[in-house]
Amino acid sequence: MPAAPWDDGAAAKQLFVLVTGANSGIGLGIGQRLIDEFAENRTSPSDHLIVITTTRSAAKSRQTTDLLRQYLEAQEANAVAAKSTLHPNRIHLASIELDLCNLPSVYAAAERLRSSPLSIYTGAGKSASSPHQLPRLDSVIFNAGIGGWTGIAWWNLLTNVLFDGIPQATTFPTCKAAMGGLLVDPLTGKEVKGAEDGAEKNGVLGQVFCANVFGHYVFAHALLPLLRGTSERSTDKASRSSAIGPGPARIIWESSVEAEGWKNLSLDDFQAIRTDAAYESSKRLTDVLALTAGLKGVAPVSAPFYKADDGDDSNDSDEDTTPATYVTHPGVVCSTLFPLNWFYFALYNLAMYISRWLGSPWHPVTAYKGAAAAVWVALQPQPALDALDAQHVKWGTSTTRDGTTLIKRSEVEGWGFRGLVGEELKATSVDSTTGQPWGEKGDPLAAMFPYPSYLLNSRGRKKGASTLTAERRQEFEVLGRDCWREMERLRLEWEERVSKAHEASQS
Repeated sequence: MPAAPWDDGAAAKQLFVLVTGANSGIGLGIGQRLIDEFAENRTSPSDHLIVITTTRSAAKSRQTTDLLRQYLEAQEANAVAAKSTLHPNRIHLASIELDLCNLPSVYAAAERLRSSPLSIYTGAGKSASSPHQLPRLDSVIFNAGIGGWTGIAWWNLLTNVLFDGIPQATTFPTCKAAMGGLLVDPLTGKEVKGAEDGAEKNGVLGQVFCANVFGHYVFAHALLPLLRGTSERSTDKASRSSAIGPGPARIIWESSVEAEGWKNLSLDDFQAIRTDAAYESSKRLTDVLALTAGLKGVAPVSAPFYKADDGDDSNDSDEDTTPATYVTHPGVVCSTLFPLNWFYFALYNLAMYISRWLGSPWHPVTAYKGAAAAVWVALQPQPALDALDAQHVKWGTSTTRDGTTLIKRSEVEGWGFRGLVGEELKATSVDSTTGQPWGEKGDPLAAMFPYPSYLLNSRGRKKGASTLTAERRQEFEVLGRDCWREMERLRLEWEERVSKAHEASQS
């Protein structure tokens, strides 16, 4: 196997990022934005970005890689015209198949990433790929998913606009019609009809739950041998403890601005089989899992998820190699995930721009802009994220009226903005927690972006939202513990089922 093109520098000068669901929409936007922001902020020719995308078929994987190479070629042509260069030969692309509703496919994809060389394309142009083994993954961005929607509930749309206004109606819509009872056989990935009652006994899972949460959850656990940060691996303890990279690997969940409210997640319908809001339920679950992962009352339950099953004793060393978990959302993006004909889609797109013009911070509209939050978390230096206590915030893509992109804290019911009880929300220029002026030793986030007034918690808040209380905060942590316990139970159960199915197929 030839030497990898990124081996000309230390591990700290290499960034390995995996993105699921990258063949179109926000996933493709994440790939494009990773290229742009890495090239802009990491300018040394010896800095390398390796992007691995996943799609549901080999054809889509080839297409995705081609699209990103064409994008890189166009960006380099623009740079050359401006008498500059991106050093495109430090950008490397690969793609693999992954069907999140087919658990054997999930385990196979993880095994391939851990153990097999990937076909890596370097730079722009039409050069051939070469096989290389991944040494690690620094960030995984879990973007893939399905909506399960069927169309528009027109009466709900009318009342939503009349009583709440256009920005609220387009940010927290009540008009999306969906079909309940969507099921999948996780051993084959095929849809199943008519088994809502006793779904677990029948060997099926909620389809939206599996695609949006559980498939990623299983995938992340199977990838743990690669998700150990950038520390040197050595039998010598002193060498193991010398970190040369930005810190722990990052699991970045892509949620939704719509994942609001206790009503969207029920422990009695954990897989969102009997509800017609399966998408919202899956995103609420995503928020709960990500924000509670390391809490004192939840850690004993979540800890097994972060322990690899590969028998590597180095995972038990004194060095903290546990991946850090984050949650982001893209704001409101016009996506074909919601089924509309061309005419209604055009009206939908126009309504998003009107909402932005009316002052909503949550309407980036385009997939490229919507990708900003996930890419920001993937590329930020670890000290910057730590200063913001970033693991305890839901980070959203925000834009000003003119489309300038910002990263903004989002409110989560039962958690607030930072898990802080009674946080004030006054629309002033003073940070509500520190009491300091924004940008002058106040909130560190304000110093990173223009227009700090857009970063205020009060802007873009859902109508009727209430300040976090101690009781709600405690309920949220208890919910997190219960959700983690059920996710771990399901993971172990389906790991055994997949294993037995594999053994049966070999006999």
